[in-house]
Amino acid sequence: MLKAITFIRSIIFNLVFYAWTLFICTIMLWTMLLPRPTSHVVPWMWTWGTRFLLFVICGIRIKIKGRENLPKKNGYIVAAKHQSAMETALFHSIVPRTVYVLKKELLFLPVAGLYFWGTGCIPIDRKKGTTAMRLMLDKAKKRLAEGYNVIVFPEGTRVKPRQPSKYNPGVSFIYEQCNVPVVPIALNTGYFWPKNSFWRYSGTVTIDILPPIEAGLDKRQFLNEVENKIETACQNLNP
Repeated sequence: MLKAITFIRSIIFNLVFYAWTLFICTIMLWTMLLPRPTSHVVPWMWTWGTRFLLFVICGIRIKIKGRENLPKKNGYIVAAKHQSAMETALFHSIVPRTVYVLKKELLFLPVAGLYFWGTGCIPIDRKKGTTAMRLMLDKAKKRLAEGYNVIVFPEGTRVKPRQPSKYNPGVSFIYEQCNVPVVPIALNTGYFWPKNSFWRYSGTVTIDILPPIEAGLDKRQFLNEVENKIETACQNLNP
């Protein structure tokens, strides 16, 4: 019976979620003509609408720990665990003035790609190696100077809970060059919105904002520290 209920909830959520996404993106296209801070109202509205749908349809609650660890001054980097598409639909309601580092292909998504571009997200062409890294760094520095907070997924792709992962050196490259704090975030979204699955499981999602890592470490030391902090915290978030 429980599996049947979860199945029905998952179908309803997916239908309503994609309809909501198309609706909000379409009716708010005119905001792309306005200054960038104004256009950020669209992902903010989309995020809160998605949180509402997750709760009402799927019975998924969102618990945020460690908000006090977010720096008071904007212009910092967030290094987050990446288990699910859910976190990309949550961070606009958690981290102010958010822009993502994302793969270039996402810019070509219908409608949504316009918002990735218009809100100042930072695309990276993973086929171009060092050249891509330098372009990403230039744009990251620009966004940080403008008072935005840059979200990076150090693993580069979604990784299922309890699966081994490799943290890419790109995040340590940005950390070293930008000279700003990096806030690690652990989470357990993959248990409730699994990778490559239409299933949505009820329960409490926890987003754990960890104390920031201040500038000044060397790249290798930083990469080890951010990975250890995130992975250790994730182990404590098994539902």
